[in-house]
Amino acid sequence: MADEIKLSDLQPQPQTPEAKKVDSITQILMQPSPEVPQDLKTTPNVDEEVIATVPSEVEYPTGIRFAILTVSLLLMVFMVALDTTIMSTAIPAITTQFHSIPDIGWYTGAYLLPIMALQPSFGKIYTFFSIKYVLLCALLLFETGSLISALSPNSPVFILGRVVSGIGAAAIFGGGMILIQLAVPLHRVALYMSIMSSMYGAAGLTGPPVGGVFTSSARLTWRFCFYINLPFGGISVLLMLFAFREPKREKMKLTLKEKFKKMDIAGTALFISSMVCLFLALQWGGNSIPWSDSKAWGLMLGFGLLLIAFIVLQFHLRENATIPPRVFSVRSVVLAQLISILLAIGTNTHTFYLAFYFQSAKGLSASASGIRSLPYLLSVTFTELFVGAGVSWTGWYNPFMIVGTAIYVVGCALLCTLQVDTSEGHIIGYQILAGIGFGSALALCATVLRVNVRDEHIPVAGALASFAPSFGGTLAASIGQNVFRRSLVDKLLQSVSPELTAQIVDAGARGGVGVVADDQKRLVLEAYNHAVKKTFVVSAIVSGIAFVCTLGLRWKKIEKKS
Repeated sequence: MADEIKLSDLQPQPQTPEAKKVDSITQILMQPSPEVPQDLKTTPNVDEEVIATVPSEVEYPTGIRFAILTVSLLLMVFMVALDTTIMSTAIPAITTQFHSIPDIGWYTGAYLLPIMALQPSFGKIYTFFSIKYVLLCALLLFETGSLISALSPNSPVFILGRVVSGIGAAAIFGGGMILIQLAVPLHRVALYMSIMSSMYGAAGLTGPPVGGVFTSSARLTWRFCFYINLPFGGISVLLMLFAFREPKREKMKLTLKEKFKKMDIAGTALFISSMVCLFLALQWGGNSIPWSDSKAWGLMLGFGLLLIAFIVLQFHLRENATIPPRVFSVRSVVLAQLISILLAIGTNTHTFYLAFYFQSAKGLSASASGIRSLPYLLSVTFTELFVGAGVSWTGWYNPFMIVGTAIYVVGCALLCTLQVDTSEGHIIGYQILAGIGFGSALALCATVLRVNVRDEHIPVAGALASFAPSFGGTLAASIGQNVFRRSLVDKLLQSVSPELTAQIVDAGARGGVGVVADDQKRLVLEAYNHAVKKTFVVSAIVSGIAFVCTLGLRWKKIEKKS
């Protein structure tokens, strides 16, 4: 497949600073596909290396309004990321209160599933509808979901709140990616994407310890992990209302009927249905029902058929499709999406089940568990910033991604060797290696998309950049729960009776040792350790595949025209 290379074809025009964003977005969304400018030079003797040169005269939004808008965007991203990371130390307590270990996968999956399934649709929504009001509605939905989860009396209501929050988060993630890609020059996209990704790291740094403090507090409890979202959302709304000036675009002038005709509603329904089938199959298969059950393989069959129907429809609709086929005719785009999915599976599995390792196998409190997860998250955050600056300086992203995924493979393999009595030094070192590897590669996947698509496909690229890690996170929640629960039950059955095994599992992650005699407590700890190690094997496998995929990315250099 040949690379589809994007380059802004904008000519400098007299405009006020307030009109810069309007002009940029309007041209991007309304122009026909531009001819490849002379600034795009191909060097055929260097293994099809392509040098993308960004004209220095192209103007981008600046000033205090852009600064406030950026702060608002980063705050929103931090808030929705915190809603995931703060859960890692709270889930053991939630399962204990609701007696709901079988629902573990739903607690994260119900949040990540709508984020994953709705991303492509929001790419179209941002093309035809007001960016400002879509984001504000998304914030309202997210806050409503957080309130439902905080007040939930049981597991089903809690899961409902997670679904509502996930719908709002889907629009926030996609909108954030789109705004960043439109607002900065191409050669700085990697840096700004890294800054945006660092919000995940910041959320990861604060989420586990704060979640641990709330969970360990008899007065605050795990419910404050969701109450805390309310002030963040309020501040974001105020900043957005003050700083954001809605771009005036021709497509926004279409009638509501015309907009819906171009929204590919049939494609949206097919895609969402296929993702729901996949999630339910992974959630139930091998857990509540055997894989041989007709429900399990029926759901997988439904996923495959619905996805095929969606793909056929996209080829039929072409440029009016939710995901225009020409976007996926580019090899680097496909590989970047796959790498992002694989890395998200690996690290979501790590961050989620490290909490079980510390609390269930080590017997630590929720707050102590959060503190011991900091090395992983710190290494991710600082590595993302370093790599983003490095790509902006050198213009090359391939070396960072190749070396990063290689380091990630090593870190994932070492985490599979954890034991109940593994020393603190080894645990910290393993986490740092995995964090450096992950931080070196994930944020750059969005840069690969930005470099390899045309300007009119930027909203689609932004949606895809958010979809891939969300999809990976959803798969991690379902696959991880399946592997963890089966491994835990199988290990316990080797040492205790089936009746006692059921009691241990029903007692929750932190309550298992309380239902056995003192001489059997070690067996329970080792069973949880065994289950965590088996789950981490999933991360090791996907890390190896991600490394191989980085070798297939075409080498490109991005440099600003002097």
